[in-house]
Amino acid sequence: MHTAARCGWLRPFAKFALTLTIVSSFSLAAFGQDGGAEEKKTAEQEIQELVADLETRRAELEELTRKVSKSPDRAAAVMMAKELSERRERSRRDLEHLVELVVAGQDAGAAVAQGRAAATKLLEADERAMRERMEELDRRIIELLDTADKGSPEEAAAARSKIIDAIPSSARLMKYLDANIEQQRQLGLDVEADTAYLMKRVQSRADVTAGLLQHAKSEIDEIAERPGSSEDVEAQKQLASLKKQRDALADSQRLNVTIMDEHGIDTAELKQGLISATGKLSQDILNKDVATGLAESWLDDGADWVRSNGASLLFQALSFLLVLLAFWVAARIGRSAVRRGLDRSKLSISSLARDFFIKMTGRLIMLLGVIIAIAQLGIEVGPLLAGLGIAGFVVGFALQDTLSNFASGLMILVYRPFDVGDVIEAGGVTGKVDQMNLVSTMILTFDNQLLIVPNKQVWGGIIRNVTHQATRRVDMTFGIGYSDDIPKAEKVLTEIVTGHEKVLKDPEPVVRLHTLGESSVDFVVRPWSKTDEYWDVYWDITREVKRRFDAEGISIPFPQRDVHLYREDTPGPTSAGNATQHSTTSTTAQTVVPNEEDNT
Repeated sequence: MHTAARCGWLRPFAKFALTLTIVSSFSLAAFGQDGGAEEKKTAEQEIQELVADLETRRAELEELTRKVSKSPDRAAAVMMAKELSERRERSRRDLEHLVELVVAGQDAGAAVAQGRAAATKLLEADERAMRERMEELDRRIIELLDTADKGSPEEAAAARSKIIDAIPSSARLMKYLDANIEQQRQLGLDVEADTAYLMKRVQSRADVTAGLLQHAKSEIDEIAERPGSSEDVEAQKQLASLKKQRDALADSQRLNVTIMDEHGIDTAELKQGLISATGKLSQDILNKDVATGLAESWLDDGADWVRSNGASLLFQALSFLLVLLAFWVAARIGRSAVRRGLDRSKLSISSLARDFFIKMTGRLIMLLGVIIAIAQLGIEVGPLLAGLGIAGFVVGFALQDTLSNFASGLMILVYRPFDVGDVIEAGGVTGKVDQMNLVSTMILTFDNQLLIVPNKQVWGGIIRNVTHQATRRVDMTFGIGYSDDIPKAEKVLTEIVTGHEKVLKDPEPVVRLHTLGESSVDFVVRPWSKTDEYWDVYWDITREVKRRFDAEGISIPFPQRDVHLYREDTPGPTSAGNATQHSTTSTTAQTVVPNEEDNT
């Protein structure tokens, strides 16, 4: 339909312009202007020439229509049909222009009766042709839909392809028929029967199209939900064909809705069906009736789905929960069995590895339970596991440091360089091992700070396990003065060490003169003790050595230095006129290494 005829706000301006032109030509004639008759003749002649041209083209269109229907060559027929459609489009635009000229001439008082009669005749003939063509297309579409529904896959695909071509043609005819009736109304013709026919036809087409849209949506959903359809080439082709058919039906339905809206017919339900079938929201959703209807429809669908699937859904949910509960119990039993097995086993295994195996047993059982429980919900486990594998690869690549810590944790569990409760020096920290997992080690420092050290740093450096062995040697050094009695000091130290209750007899303690230092004669004292009694022995012996040395008159030297000061008088400078001599005294400090006998 031509834009000027379809746009209500634009038609008055076009009509006004044509009326103004014709009024101007007839006004000049009324004032006796010589050119007035010529202008009037030109206006009438334009109408007559347009009428003659339309009648000539109408005959050509009829002849071309016969050729298309009788052409044995399919390709040639398609080309001629395309040309026929373009010619009809141009003829309808010119016929619309003719109606505008006649209406404008009538408003200007011109004698356009002949043009009006010709326009009426052409409009009625075009209307009859469009009705016949529309009914023929509708019959053809129904046959094709039946073939698409009942035919073989190949026949169904061919039928859907033809439907996609036929539905837009039928929609265009409906649009042209609506424009034709509007043009007849402009000429003052009685179009009540034609309008009633159009409305009946549009409503019927809208109802049928709504049903076809829902049917196409159901088929699309059925194929999409079919197991393995995403890998089935034929299913994907059929799905693509159905989507094209749905889109063509949706375009036709939108045209039906537009025509019905122009004639004041309620289309809220049709708009709801369009949104529901295509899944595409439009501005119609802002309409209160449409939004309310959609909400009610979705609620009804949800209620129907619950009524249809509620029992099976409840059973699946119960199955899911029961499977999880069963595997949770199995995980607890599995952990207890592994714990008892490790307790009874003669294998030398660290508590870290023991806890690891116990926890991993429970987690693996629960993981298996989750997979089986998900399968109870109808979810395909195979694609899920494949997806998890791919996701795991991506996550693993992104978390390389974490995986490095994981690998280091496994190495620590296997080689057992330390255990929970051991005092270690590793990763730059010193403290007691509190906990450990596959990623990090928790170390509790002696001032009660918890440090979390990545396993990569622990395993990647030197690990000093202070408390790994049951016994430990206590290394101490004590100095005496150079003037003290060495045998006496050695005897005192030996008595102190051997007399301590926590010093082990085997290995025997060692007391030896070790070095001659700058200020002292140094003895090394090396008793052995249990590892957890190390500091008790260290502190007790240190305290007892100080007490006994003081009692025995043995000195414990400390570094000393003698500083000697020298005075030197230096004559000062003299000058003429000054009889006084100045003297300056400088002091020089010299550090002298003292003799050993001076260290008292």
